[in-house]
Amino acid sequence: MDKIHMNLGNDSYDIVIDNGLIQKAGPMIRDLTGADRAAIITEDGLDKLYGNDLVKSLEEAGFTVQMIVVPSDKKFRTLRMVSRVYGALVDFGLGSDDILIALGGRVVGDITGFTAATYRRGIRYIQFPTSVLAQIGSSIGGKITLDTDAGKDVVGTFYQPKAVFVDPSMAKTLPRRFFHNGMGEAIRMGCVADKELFELFEKVSSDMDIYRVLPEIIRRCCTIKAHYVELDPQSKNERRLLDFGHTLGAAIERSFRYNNMEITHGEATAIGMYLITQRSEMEGITKHGTTGRLEYVLKSLSLPISTAIPNKILLEALKQDPKLHDDSLPVTMITEIGQGIVKQVKLDDLIKVFKK
Repeated sequence: MDKIHMNLGNDSYDIVIDNGLIQKAGPMIRDLTGADRAAIITEDGLDKLYGNDLVKSLEEAGFTVQMIVVPSDKKFRTLRMVSRVYGALVDFGLGSDDILIALGGRVVGDITGFTAATYRRGIRYIQFPTSVLAQIGSSIGGKITLDTDAGKDVVGTFYQPKAVFVDPSMAKTLPRRFFHNGMGEAIRMGCVADKELFELFEKVSSDMDIYRVLPEIIRRCCTIKAHYVELDPQSKNERRLLDFGHTLGAAIERSFRYNNMEITHGEATAIGMYLITQRSEMEGITKHGTTGRLEYVLKSLSLPISTAIPNKILLEALKQDPKLHDDSLPVTMITEIGQGIVKQVKLDDLIKVFKK
């Protein structure tokens, strides 16, 4: 078992990483919280795949447990869904000293985090991410967003969990495409902050190789994320280094209306990482040969490196980025593998990255 401590003063907590954690989490949560009741918020399918095991572990530890199942589709990451969850928690009798548990990916994590931040003026919650993407990314750092009719990510807050529980063995139940989706995020972290992590992907030759070193990959990614959250809890400065590939990737996702079947977050980020590195190497910002190394690793995981979306559409998508200021955006680049920098780039220059 690995523990990574997140040092955030009164909001400090541990990221716990261990295979089979889902079956033994109950006593740990009992010791951590002392709560009597636990409400699990999970998504369709995961209630049977993992939820029942977690319920059993919690009940054996003395909890009274309620499981609330929400749809996994991103379009349900809304205040309307949170309102439904409030009602279920009131009916269950969840008190201010009890605990909420998010068992799922980004959608469940955001719904649970926002609910915890606002239910009875704030209660404790635990992130138990089930996808690699959430295990190394969205579950850590307390950044919570919801969508409204006015737009995506319009409503949000920062509200840190009481703990994050990561079970690497869950990756084996992910479809191959979504496992690789998470690996795209791991490659991103290696590019900006951990050369040895990136080199792990250069050495493996199959998914089985990756599964064998997955706990190490997750540990390294969580350590990186924890470090930058400690430096920048509100994600205004240093933490933006972790956005490598995200600025361009978000424009691609926006162009596809966030349709996960058309393109996943990891796939869009992979394209963004490759294209910005190709451009920055051409301009002498990035060490010669870096683009080739990145291309090899991305292709080995069947991740894309280009898009056919017309530049006109991509430009409009970039203009919708909330970080846009004076026609420029903060863009993370790498000077070499393991070393990232953030530069302000004008939109007119950024769109050239997509040159067909």
